[in-house]
Amino acid sequence: MTKNTKRQVGILSVVGLVCIIGYVFNVRSINSFVNTLENTFGGRRYLASLDPYLDSSLLPAWAQYNLVDVTEYPDPTRETALFWHVPKSGGTTAKRVYECLGQTLANRLGADPRFGHDQDEEIVIFHPFATEPEIKFVNVDTTTKAGVVRAARLGLVPSGKVDMIFSTDVNFATEHLFDPDHKGRILALFRNPVDRSVSKFYYLQTATWERTYRPEWKDMGIVEWATNHNLDENFIVKKIVGKKLNDPVDIADLIVAKDIIRRHFVVGLMTNMEESISRFNVFLGLNLADVNGKACKEQYLGVKKEKKVEVTADADAGNAEGMNSHSHPKHEPGSLEYNVIAERNA
Repeated sequence: MTKNTKRQVGILSVVGLVCIIGYVFNVRSINSFVNTLENTFGGRRYLASLDPYLDSSLLPAWAQYNLVDVTEYPDPTRETALFWHVPKSGGTTAKRVYECLGQTLANRLGADPRFGHDQDEEIVIFHPFATEPEIKFVNVDTTTKAGVVRAARLGLVPSGKVDMIFSTDVNFATEHLFDPDHKGRILALFRNPVDRSVSKFYYLQTATWERTYRPEWKDMGIVEWATNHNLDENFIVKKIVGKKLNDPVDIADLIVAKDIIRRHFVVGLMTNMEESISRFNVFLGLNLADVNGKACKEQYLGVKKEKKVEVTADADAGNAEGMNSHSHPKHEPGSLEYNVIAERNA
């Protein structure tokens, strides 16, 4: 046994002892757990490697009881997919793909007053566009907290009428929409956090149709924005553990967020959209290889020459209609702009 292996075994033994002590003395707080380990080992850097051994009882109740584990065999009859739409990470493209595949979705448009179902007191499925009959929504908006509360009150998940829920607030949505008898399966596309922040900065300068439109950023340098105006620092961690964007996060939050992802998230990467969608489809029981699937794949995931962006610019991948795709300066690793954003997400 090597010296490093002996050290790992010794540390895991101590961790096990700490868990036993925590159980005996009813220590259920992740912060208490981290503080105990910090006192034991004299520092926090080593703790990040210990999260695979975190006791599941230290996770939030919604993560413990409302979600299926990634190792569980998919069963659409007893689980509902929730796609966590992380801004500027390919979520719009994913939504277009699943609309094309004929999935019944819950998203922002479901409670749009122009479709006439925003005041219904029961969950209904409707076709919003006569020229695109494959697109189906349920009559709730799961992209806002008020919309999630309404969806929960109307019994969205127990109704069995929705195939996939799109939400930007994974913590709140999972806590309110699912329960131990009606569990969820989380799907998410992730992107390099610096690239995501850069894309957001340039996109919201001109995206007049977005709730978060920021015209005041148009004459602002990205370093100034990143230093004084960007609240997206450690965005993924904050959203998973339920903190506000201006709240601080620490190593305990990171450990919890990583463990929830490890146990419960089916992860895709924006830089590998086709492979990611194919991975999601394994859990959803869908197929991109049949006739309809191939058409959807070509329309939303295919690379068309006229859609290519110059090397000096960056565009959100895969949005064939260009609604959320935008060209903008690309800041390379090692540049001042890149380093400033990266440092504030460290």
